[in-house]
Amino acid sequence: MILATDIPKTTNDTTGPVSAVPPDRHGAQREHLLRRMLRDLQRHEGGVLWIEGPADAGKSRLLAFAAEEAALAGALVLTGSGIAGGGMPPLAPLLDALGAAPAARDGESPSPRQPMRRVEDGLSPHQPMRRVEDGLRNLARDRPLVVVLDDVQHCDDLTLLALRTLTARLAGLPLLWVLAARSHLDMPAVESLRRDLLTGRAARLDIAALAPDAVRLLVQNHLGPRAAEADPYLPLCGGLPGAVRHLCAALLSPRSEVADGVRDGEDPVAGAVVARRLDQLTHDAKELVLIAGVLGDRLAVRHLSRMLGRRESVLLRPLREVLAAGLMRVEQQHLAFASPSVRDAVVATLPPPVRLSVRRRSVDLRLAEGTPPAALAAEIAEIAEPGDERAIRVLETAALELAPHSPATAAAHLRHAVDLSRAAAPRQMRLTARLIPLLWETGEPDEARALAREVVQAPPDAATHAQVWLELTRMGGRFPVAQAEAHLRRAQHHHGVPPQLKDQLRSVTLLNRLLAGEAEETGEALAGSLARDRDTHPLNELTQRTLRSMSACHRQHWTEALELSEPVPAKAAELDPAYGPALFEVVLSTAWRAALLGLAGDGPAAADLVEGGLAEAEQRGRRAYLPLWRTARARLLLDGGRLREATRELAAAETGAHAPRTSAVSEAALACARARTAFHTGDDAELEACSTLAEAYLAGDDRQLRRAGAWIAVLVALDRGEALTRHQLDAAAAHLRHGFLHVTCVDAGDVVLLVEAALASGQRDVAAAALEFAEERARLNSGLPLFAAAATHARGLFALDAELLAEAAERHGDARPLLRARALEDAGECAPATALNRFEEALRLYTTCGAERDGRRVRGRLRKLGVRSLTTAGPAACAAPGPEWRGLTKSQLGVVRLIAQGATNREAAQRLFVSPRTVEAHLRYAFDKLGVRSRVQLARLYALEVESTSACV
Repeated sequence: MILATDIPKTTNDTTGPVSAVPPDRHGAQREHLLRRMLRDLQRHEGGVLWIEGPADAGKSRLLAFAAEEAALAGALVLTGSGIAGGGMPPLAPLLDALGAAPAARDGESPSPRQPMRRVEDGLSPHQPMRRVEDGLRNLARDRPLVVVLDDVQHCDDLTLLALRTLTARLAGLPLLWVLAARSHLDMPAVESLRRDLLTGRAARLDIAALAPDAVRLLVQNHLGPRAAEADPYLPLCGGLPGAVRHLCAALLSPRSEVADGVRDGEDPVAGAVVARRLDQLTHDAKELVLIAGVLGDRLAVRHLSRMLGRRESVLLRPLREVLAAGLMRVEQQHLAFASPSVRDAVVATLPPPVRLSVRRRSVDLRLAEGTPPAALAAEIAEIAEPGDERAIRVLETAALELAPHSPATAAAHLRHAVDLSRAAAPRQMRLTARLIPLLWETGEPDEARALAREVVQAPPDAATHAQVWLELTRMGGRFPVAQAEAHLRRAQHHHGVPPQLKDQLRSVTLLNRLLAGEAEETGEALAGSLARDRDTHPLNELTQRTLRSMSACHRQHWTEALELSEPVPAKAAELDPAYGPALFEVVLSTAWRAALLGLAGDGPAAADLVEGGLAEAEQRGRRAYLPLWRTARARLLLDGGRLREATRELAAAETGAHAPRTSAVSEAALACARARTAFHTGDDAELEACSTLAEAYLAGDDRQLRRAGAWIAVLVALDRGEALTRHQLDAAAAHLRHGFLHVTCVDAGDVVLLVEAALASGQRDVAAAALEFAEERARLNSGLPLFAAAATHARGLFALDAELLAEAAERHGDARPLLRARALEDAGECAPATALNRFEEALRLYTTCGAERDGRRVRGRLRKLGVRSLTTAGPAACAAPGPEWRGLTKSQLGVVRLIAQGATNREAAQRLFVSPRTVEAHLRYAFDKLGVRSRVQLARLYALEVESTSACV
């Protein structure tokens, strides 16, 4: 009898006897095999058992178990195996098995394996097949016979033919065939044999990978207390018991033995496990896995076939083998590795030069197939070498494509392109010129200016010099080079600069000067420039309209300014593909129009523009524009009386993560907004900080900053009750006459504060001049009611006319609650008979807005009238629902409060700086949550549950 331990060495090159104990996961399969085998043996019947599974799944161990159990049951067991690599003599596995049969038949101990019997040259294949058939018939005559044949996929064609023939011709004998093969090898001869056998009487047994629990048990059996060492490597084994055992052996072996042939820096254990699994694949399958490992986690079959130089149909065979081995899997339309660690270990088996070569060929193919450069830029940056002109072009093209959507990524690609082009100075300078605006835009102004200084001092050509100077002009502030005016003239007049670029540079230079407060000096140049630059590039036309609008504003023609600030063209991205809607001129034009709309009383439209710009800057990472948009939003909130929200927005613009400024002038606009907010809220620390900043502005030589400092000084003096000199008041008046700070309009009601400050300082003539300015501005802009309201307020304050002040309060309306409250307060001060009601209404408005300083002043006046039971909250604040009321959101609560107080949808929209449609949506959701069907029901519920429980004045 031949014992199971005499099964020859398998194709995975393991040495020594194979244990007959299968893993626990295969217990059910072992029992099934045992029952079928014993049944056939007891009945003296023959048959075929076909066992298949991936390499290292445990087929050889299962065959060893089958051989041992059959021998114990009294059967004669013959064993054989196919050998990988080909070159086997015909019928070698069967002849080899029969070679040991006589000793076993006589009951002797098994002898060493005999040399394989060879088929003599010239003999017909039928003669050796007849010899095998006769031998099997003779052996099966006395007792049951079991033929165990492993690795059928490696058997020669004649052996496969013999198996197909003999299993049918010897079916009546007590002969049981136990055949094992790897699954899904796509070998026609083996598949044909498998199909024929399974069509007949053959039973099939599939060997699958082990479950995680079974794997852990197997590791515990081999490593004992060291089992945890195997955890990082288990994903490499794919649940295959043979791979798991090999892993355990590697962990138990000396490190020097495992590291043999492994490159420095790589994990020898992982390398040994993956190398074993790769060695079990055919050459084509192994090549496929190696190439796929270098190419990435998600791989298209079409690209893989092109990399391997084979048709997709030819690739199916090795691909099925790889999938059956569990090294890779199919994910939708792509191939992926079983785990990232498997891919990493596979890639580690290749030398770095080979990996680099494969990646370069992959990039070449994808570029040839039309893959966008933006999709390949990051990979190209990793594999390109200095001076690689093609890589530089791809990176430059990718940056151009990505700049409108992801400027930070575009900047990273251009950095790589600059690094690769260090050997070519002109080329490098041109790439640097493209990089400069992206760096500034994404919040790296210092590096952008440093690079710009290098380029303008040694430009590769006139056009690049002019382009970089245009970017420096867009950045604002002081130029980082000496003789800036000479550089600017050279850029504007050099014959090598395209006319459109000259027009852009001229217009942006004028715009920059206007933003810097140099409107007086820019007037004639502006008119001449606009006369020359008619019918030019659409971007230049947009800039010219912005210039005209700002010039009109400086001349106090605000209606004209609003008309000139038409919306940015819908196709703004076409104005300059490198920027799209984030182009400097487009951003400033949009912010300027939003400021004018807010001044005209169209808060929702202004808010839409600001919110859109802010969202785009945040999503795209355009950090340079965030302070601009946050300041614009804070101004709208401040004008609408939402002081707490304005304070938070200004804090984010000042000290948040997005601190880089567009220019020094925008800092002045931010400082003025901070001072106005602190003035109303009574934040002494903030107002003191603004006062310190104003002193620095006043001590400087920048005219715009000095005007901003003078205005902040007015607010500080009003807060402290201090008198101002005529010089200080004149400087503040110059701020109001100028009309704007950067792209922020001076508020229409600021003239009222100037009149108040001048009267309090005993400078009645200055107050009269301010009043005359306000009335002339209102006359020039009859279509803008805020100017008329401010002029009426200033006249009433100057003349102490309560009726005019009450009229001003009505004209201010809900659009400017703080100005309305101040007009009511001033009217009450001028007419004691009606003071109580007016003071109470003013206090309500101040409290609703969060104007604590103004509220304290009015409460003091109420106390003088004998009103003692004052709370810190006004009626509207008392009526404000808590954040937990009925599960409404903050936005819904705001709408409910206004609607319950009688506001229409449009009025609520204006108060909340949203569209009427948004109010309607919030109201609809609130109706559903509150279970009401009408505004009347809503008002009753609000009064019952909110207003009735609040303590009011």
